[in-house]
Amino acid sequence: MLNRKIVKADIIAGVTAGVLILPQAIALATLAGLPPEYGLYTSIFPVMFAALYGSSWHAMSGPNTALSILIAFTIAPYASIASPEWIQYAVTLAFMAGVIQIALGFLRLGIIFNYFSQTVTIALITGVGIIIIVSQLGNFMGVLMNIAEPIEDAIPQVIYGISRANGFAVSVGIVTVLSGLLIKHYYPKLPFLIIAVVMGMLFSAGLELILGETSVGLDKLGTMSLSALPLSSPDFSPENFAEASQGLLPAAFVIAFLGLIQASLIARAMAIKSGQCIDINQEVLGQGISNLAGSFVSCYPSCSSFNRSASNFESGGRTPLSALISVVTLGVLIVFAAPLIAHMPISVMAGILLLVGAGLIKKSDIKKTLLEKKENQFIFALILFSTIYGGVDYAVFFGIFLSIIAYLKNASKPEIELLTGKEAQQYFPQSVPDKNVQNTVSKEGRGCCQFSKNKCFLVSSKEKKYNDLNVEIPKQFDHVTVLQISGSLFFGSVMRLESALTELRKQDNGKGDLIISGENLQSIDGTGAEVLVREAQSRIKAGARMLLWLRNHNHDAVLQSSGLKKVIGEKNIYYLKENNNGDH
Repeated sequence: MLNRKIVKADIIAGVTAGVLILPQAIALATLAGLPPEYGLYTSIFPVMFAALYGSSWHAMSGPNTALSILIAFTIAPYASIASPEWIQYAVTLAFMAGVIQIALGFLRLGIIFNYFSQTVTIALITGVGIIIIVSQLGNFMGVLMNIAEPIEDAIPQVIYGISRANGFAVSVGIVTVLSGLLIKHYYPKLPFLIIAVVMGMLFSAGLELILGETSVGLDKLGTMSLSALPLSSPDFSPENFAEASQGLLPAAFVIAFLGLIQASLIARAMAIKSGQCIDINQEVLGQGISNLAGSFVSCYPSCSSFNRSASNFESGGRTPLSALISVVTLGVLIVFAAPLIAHMPISVMAGILLLVGAGLIKKSDIKKTLLEKKENQFIFALILFSTIYGGVDYAVFFGIFLSIIAYLKNASKPEIELLTGKEAQQYFPQSVPDKNVQNTVSKEGRGCCQFSKNKCFLVSSKEKKYNDLNVEIPKQFDHVTVLQISGSLFFGSVMRLESALTELRKQDNGKGDLIISGENLQSIDGTGAEVLVREAQSRIKAGARMLLWLRNHNHDAVLQSSGLKKVIGEKNIYYLKENNNGDH
């Protein structure tokens, strides 16, 4: 609930975010091949829609670096940069991505974005950072280069352009980058991007004042044609959409998925810091609505931003009100700053994008990934290479595929441990006075006996009672083996279970009692239950028993449908937690 303290914190955070977004909005629009004003529109309307319909208190939407790169690469074969056709395709992409995201939200498929590997994400973001740096070197030198060229073509252009570089543009870019780096290092709480823009523009103005504007020859952003309500609409007419559809349709899916991957990562990261409980499907819907509605007010595809969301949280933002205040702040800045923005040198903007690109390359994250198991190192290298040389779109789909493979590989290897002899003693009832057993007898005639390690195991009340003096293992447990299972038992992991049971039969010839400890069993399907059914039938036939210990009743439906409950007997299935009837 809002109060004066929360509103004050939101105002401070919103004003800070509104100021920070201005240089980024202009730079990212240019990166996407769009006029600067479209970056400002995308920093206003999607932010409002996502704040109103999303789930996160702190995540802020708007133009995104990776999406901007992807948009430029997608549209480049079909239109000239910043042309009406280019703008129309960008707006249409926003509509298509929004529809896909809304569909995923309604189908409640937001959970799939929780399985996207962090290693893949780090590799993607690192690759995007490298692409940005290479793509802006031409603007940094004051040399015209083709936009959205593959990196193997862009690098020769940069090398060839060195001889044609404008020394004044290079010096302005260097001042912009150095001032940003110095402020970020020595005064990390200050808005280093804004200060970098100011320093770069002041230096360029000084050069032009001393040497003359013609002699310096700096290219400028130029006047923006801003509108208070920039209405637009997607265009699917055959004459305009048919030719580009083969590129726009797959790109829309990539943009939708890449945007939601980043949005879910940011929302979860902010929730960990704030303690908020995130509804990921609501967040997916919020992102979809922001893109769909944004396509009717001249916005290109957007998603949550790492920089703005972190700034919002660190500045004290408490509710989505801070995002709305940032919109108002940006609107006021545009009114007063538009004439100054028109005089911003292209090399200053390139310097800002170099800082943004370098900021995406997190050395600590890369180092941590490379120090992990070799599987993650291989995935990181593969996705990084795919991003740089194959394109962000292919890398996203490849990353999703590898994430699924890595998840299935881990899920197919549940932790299974055989405990016998002294190791298994922790699972035998010990040191429980009779009165404690009698007091916890359930409706089914079961009692509760205390395990060592403060665990609770249920045994029939007809079993022998134990007291504080009797700590020896009862005779009926002399030949018991405990099989601990952690993870999931499904068709892809039963081979590991079968191997463990085969190893056990070598030890006890299948004639000893077996306790299946499934306290940490996350899921079990019919195939996994069938393996346990066969093992239970084999041991019962040999005159032994199989007992099943579970944390709760979540697996009862599978136990019933597979026949496992009937085979081992309901009295031999025990639960750590009470069920809804109050039984143990």
